[in-house]
Amino acid sequence: MAYAAVLSLKQNLEQISNPHLEQHQTPLQDQQIKSLQEKLSELLDFLDDSWQRRSKQLRCLEREIRDAAYKAEDMVESHISKNFGEEGFHERRMRDQTFCVDFEIVAAEIDFIKTKADKLQELWGSTDLDQSQRTSVPTGPSRLASMGKNYMVGFHKDLMEIMDRLTLNQASLQIIRVTGMGGIGKTTLARNVYNHPYIKDHFHIRAWVSISQEYREREVLLSLLDSMKRLNAEMRREKSTEELKDYLYKSLNGLRYLVVMDDVWNNDAWNCLRRIFPDDRIRSRIMLTTRLSGVVDSCSYSHDMKFLNKTDSWNLLHREVFGEDSCPLELEETGKEISKNCKGLPLSLVVIGGHLSKDKWTKDHWERAAGDVKSVVNAADQNCSEILSLSYDYLPHYLKACFLYMGVFPEDDEIRVSKLIKLWAAEGFLKPVRGKTLEEVAEEYLRDLISRNLILIRERSSAGKIKTCGIHDMLRDLCIRKAQDEKFFHIIGKDFNIFAEGIKYSRRLCIHSSDTFHKELSNCDNLNVYPSMGSLAPPVRSILCSAFASEIYKSSDGKLFPLLRVLDLKRKLGWDLIGEIKLVHSRYLSFSSKKIPIPKTLPDSLWFLQTLIVDCKEVHLPEEIWRIPQLRHLLFGRCYLPCPARSPIDGENLVLGNLLTLSKVSSSSCTKEVFEGVPNLNKLGILVEKFEMTPFFLRNLFNLHQLETLKIRSGIYSDVSVLMNLTFPPNIKKLTLEGCHIPWEYMTIVGSMPKLEVLKLQLYACHGPEWEPTEGDFCKLRFLLLHGMDLVQWKADESHFPSLEHLILRRCFKLEEIPRSIGYVPVLQIIDLDDASLSAVTSAERIQVEQKDGGNDSLHVRVIDKFHLKRVKQEKEKAQIMAGVWSNDDPLQLKATDQFCSLLFDSIQLSEELISGVVPRLVEFLARNDYPELQCKAAEAMTCISNGSSDNINIMIDHGAVPILVSLLSSPEDVLREQALHLLGNFAGDSTKSRDLILSYGVLMPLLAQFNGKTKLSIMRKGTRTLSNICQGKTWPQFKQVKSAIHPLARLIHTDDEEVLNSACWALLGLSYWKKDIIQAGVFPRLAPGRKIAIFEKKYSCIVDSKQLLLLLFVLLLHDDIRESLLLMLLVQLVDCEWEKLFAGRFCGNMR
Repeated sequence: MAYAAVLSLKQNLEQISNPHLEQHQTPLQDQQIKSLQEKLSELLDFLDDSWQRRSKQLRCLEREIRDAAYKAEDMVESHISKNFGEEGFHERRMRDQTFCVDFEIVAAEIDFIKTKADKLQELWGSTDLDQSQRTSVPTGPSRLASMGKNYMVGFHKDLMEIMDRLTLNQASLQIIRVTGMGGIGKTTLARNVYNHPYIKDHFHIRAWVSISQEYREREVLLSLLDSMKRLNAEMRREKSTEELKDYLYKSLNGLRYLVVMDDVWNNDAWNCLRRIFPDDRIRSRIMLTTRLSGVVDSCSYSHDMKFLNKTDSWNLLHREVFGEDSCPLELEETGKEISKNCKGLPLSLVVIGGHLSKDKWTKDHWERAAGDVKSVVNAADQNCSEILSLSYDYLPHYLKACFLYMGVFPEDDEIRVSKLIKLWAAEGFLKPVRGKTLEEVAEEYLRDLISRNLILIRERSSAGKIKTCGIHDMLRDLCIRKAQDEKFFHIIGKDFNIFAEGIKYSRRLCIHSSDTFHKELSNCDNLNVYPSMGSLAPPVRSILCSAFASEIYKSSDGKLFPLLRVLDLKRKLGWDLIGEIKLVHSRYLSFSSKKIPIPKTLPDSLWFLQTLIVDCKEVHLPEEIWRIPQLRHLLFGRCYLPCPARSPIDGENLVLGNLLTLSKVSSSSCTKEVFEGVPNLNKLGILVEKFEMTPFFLRNLFNLHQLETLKIRSGIYSDVSVLMNLTFPPNIKKLTLEGCHIPWEYMTIVGSMPKLEVLKLQLYACHGPEWEPTEGDFCKLRFLLLHGMDLVQWKADESHFPSLEHLILRRCFKLEEIPRSIGYVPVLQIIDLDDASLSAVTSAERIQVEQKDGGNDSLHVRVIDKFHLKRVKQEKEKAQIMAGVWSNDDPLQLKATDQFCSLLFDSIQLSEELISGVVPRLVEFLARNDYPELQCKAAEAMTCISNGSSDNINIMIDHGAVPILVSLLSSPEDVLREQALHLLGNFAGDSTKSRDLILSYGVLMPLLAQFNGKTKLSIMRKGTRTLSNICQGKTWPQFKQVKSAIHPLARLIHTDDEEVLNSACWALLGLSYWKKDIIQAGVFPRLAPGRKIAIFEKKYSCIVDSKQLLLLLFVLLLHDDIRESLLLMLLVQLVDCEWEKLFAGRFCGNMR
């Protein structure tokens, strides 16, 4: 962190040199400040030159530079903070003298460090890098061995894509680049490609070399020749580097070769070797793997590797732990959780898999591993941590702080890039570049980190910029560990200890668990636990709270965190904070509250403030806001900005020349004076108020010549047309209008904007049934969103939107169709429809088909089928179903019945009208023995209907379904018999009236015929269920009707299938009402005591306390010879109160 510390100190010294900041002054002479600034600039240059070098001496020197810079910055800022306190003249004079003495000591220390840096630079200039100064990086094979075997899981598509690229019928030499995060499997993929039999046959000769961070030309040449088996001991000893190059060129010349350059970190290797690879136009290929997407820009194809999905992650972990064996069932769920927590990184999966495979497979051990995957991975294999650390070690110094800062955000957080950039600027990580804003510099830093595969893009904006980003958990863990070493930040989580060693010296506190923090504070008598260096204040510069916190800043003496730069809190904070902490050095303030009491005046201590974010309903800003010249971003829920204050020097209106963002400001604040005071404004959000002067005020927008992004939001019922007499600034690129009720004919004003690229029209931004753009409008528009419009007809052609790439229609229910000619816009890539009309969806799909038929496969139509569209489609389907089932065309009847089943399976609530209209025909279809396919489909539909209400069952019964279903029990088709059984079971269980009707049609004999030795288990289950429903009910069936079921049921209680056993037991319990008739008839055979005991023991051992055990006991107790006291005692113990209620009144009386 030496670079960030020096850069921050240098920027601090530049700011306090401002002669207009009286209270921010120090007693130092200008020459003293200038001399120190020069030394700091030289140290920055030294660090810029040394970032690729590695040595213990250099690491020690970097720590010295960091600590000295921190010490000097703390001293300067502490002195300035005390300038805002109350002290007398003599106290101030004594403090100034002490400060000057301490400053000279620190300046001398920095000067001494600068001398050491100069000597080290001289040493580098006189000697080559020795081995101690090189980066210690394992070579490809050893790294591969550390990760395990060379098999791949989840990368088959990558393998085939790379092989296709390598074997394309393109004669010239091609370079294929494989990029991805460290540990994602680039080398494994390359090795599998390299060793694939097809690749071996395709190329005449192959060579492999691992480059690593420090390119050593001779070793690379020797490694290439060795892999080609063209190297002997004599050549290794005697040939010069140039001779080796020449020999390598000749060895490859005239042959179709494949060269793999693994683990490339920069262009040095390629620039040196490219001339030794001949291009004989015989389809030779070079493949390289790298973590840096910017390496070898001239490559023919770049393949970016993705993380594994959940399924492939589990498959890889399973293979690492169990090989070809199966995973124990009790570990599978936990194992999948472990693989999920690895977030698709093969390196993590392989390492933790190797760890788990060495230990006993216990559930507790696996659950502990699932709870903290990162710690297990790092503890299991130090090499894993080293592989990831290489990416950090190889970062230029100016990027290291920006990368480590990603660790301050919670795990899996989607980080808004706009916020990240503001924080980087406030922390002082960004080195100013002439001609660029800090935001532009930050965007370059971000793109660099993304190209190094350290930061992940989560979402892009409508303009194509990166909107949100994130970081893999393993890299975040790396950030946290490095940050602790560098005293960079400390995370307050669930294990927070306020006296922990790491928190005492950290420059930043990240609160991810506010409850723990408040508990620790309440138990601590002295909140100021941070050590001080003499008169120096605590070192905390930033507090970032992702949890809710309201008392983080409170202190009994109001002096906690006096050097704070960044305060990012979630909620409940007021402007009294400014008086509490003073915030002399604050650059970034963000908090929210329902009501913010704004003071009439703001203190001068906010001079350095860059970003102010207040999430609240309304803020009336005081005039002093214009006296904060460093302001860059002002964001509010709604704010009223007064006219600029007057300068005390020349009486002119003050100007916020650095202000880039202002949102959301009331339209009443859009005066000429306000806009003249923010000449460099880049983003503006306006909330339109309902009063007659609004259009007049908005005319002042034309004064904002640097404005590129504009959002105007009005009340949805507002009758104010914001485009009346409005002229937009000339450089607007992104425009969002919401609730403005603009007539479509006025949109020609928007269409004529020369640089407009993104247009979002939301929630009645425009109104009227028809929109016909003027020819030549929207010439550069790339993105168009229509959301919540009442538009019916849109008349346009490709000449109106010649640059359109992405079209979104959202909740435009009335729009009949998308103009057909829109599809002929050559650059159009995506049409998204979200809750659009069915006709609009149809038109979009027609456009896609027409384009595909014309050879354009790049246009994609994506439909988000929400409630409105589903409702429309369902109504159309219902009409088609009714027409189909009542037609006389057999295929149409089958299709309509299948559609009806699909609606039922989708859990769609169908109208009584549709059911009553379809059921009579379904009953008819059941009798179509000449058309079994239609019979089965009708039975399937009726089964779904019968699972619903009793009314549905009554409709089917009333239309004569029962006798047909009984006859179907004799069908040769298993599917038909099974469906018939299911339906009859539902009918019997619905009511005793339905049960008796079924029995009257003689259902029992064909039903019992299903229980034979050849019956499928599924038919057995449904048949037993149906029989159980027939034997039960609110009133008992006549014994003569069910007598024939006793023997089959007696056999069924011996089954091993629990579902059949359960239904058989319930049926017998139902028949227990007729116990005397059963015994007298002698139809219930006696079982041997041993058999009864065996059944009891089996069920008791498997499912003790289960419903089946209780039911079986009741059935067995029907027999006199098993009324043993032991069984009765067990029964009493097992039957709880609820079961006593269920059985006592209904069955127990029958057992006396």
